[in-house]
Amino acid sequence: MDKVKEVLQFIGLKIMEAAQFIWKYLKIGFKKLRRWFKRYVRKLIRHTKAKDYSLLIYTIIAIIVFILFIVLLGKLFSHGKKNKEKKTTTEVTTEAITEDPAVEAHNQLVAQANTIYQNNQALLVLVNDSHPIDEGYSFEQYTLNCGEIIDARSHTDLVNMLEACNDAGNEYTIVSGYRDKTKQQQDFDDTVARIVSEEGLSEEDAAAKAALSVQKPGYSEHETGLAIDISGLGKTELNESLASDPTVAWLDNNCHLYGYIVRYPSGKTDVTGITYEPWHFRYVGVEAATFMHDNNLTLEEFYQLIGM
Repeated sequence: MDKVKEVLQFIGLKIMEAAQFIWKYLKIGFKKLRRWFKRYVRKLIRHTKAKDYSLLIYTIIAIIVFILFIVLLGKLFSHGKKNKEKKTTTEVTTEAITEDPAVEAHNQLVAQANTIYQNNQALLVLVNDSHPIDEGYSFEQYTLNCGEIIDARSHTDLVNMLEACNDAGNEYTIVSGYRDKTKQQQDFDDTVARIVSEEGLSEEDAAAKAALSVQKPGYSEHETGLAIDISGLGKTELNESLASDPTVAWLDNNCHLYGYIVRYPSGKTDVTGITYEPWHFRYVGVEAATFMHDNNLTLEEFYQLIGM
């Protein structure tokens, strides 16, 4: 403790000596500056009395330059301080956004969805009760062995999916593929007539109920050739009980691997406007189908994600 005390006293003594030394030379410098200033003022007065204004003019210019220098220095210091504060604020804001995992995850999801849309735009056409199929819409048709027509772009993936379904021990029936407007109108009218007959509803109410399962002409995915109804072997009556059919269940769980989605899934009627249809598969391409399956998205929700 004594050694520490001695060291501190020694340091304090040296600081006092240094301060005295600095103060001594500051006093000397201040005295010299004061003497110079007095001599300069006397010289300025003499020149002015002699009507020699050159020294006065130089003095005024020097004062103005000094003031401008001080102002400029102050502005540079102030600007640097503002930039530093702005940078700090931006860094804090950016950091706050980055630190929110939910926001970051959503932004990544949106970016991925937009990339997928750009890569598969032709296959991701949205058709529903508020998005009618475009007039003049056409596609290259391919006729399956069963006689149903599909979009040729989906043929290879459809064959691979059905072969895998068979290999898993399941047999299937292709119930419906492409429908033109005439066939779609017939299906809609038949559904309305059946509801009127079975439930005694008016045609208007029956039409509203029919629209939950059969779209009006011009608003059906089947008119794109990208939609296909598949059931278990020999089962042509399409209803929700097919969800427990082994073939349909296998397709529901694996169709995304081949570019298909279950277009009208369970619990999404308020989004799609159509009741659960486990048999209705829509081709969107493997990349888009996998993305929608992994994120539990319908085609409508995919469009909402990309802001369309």
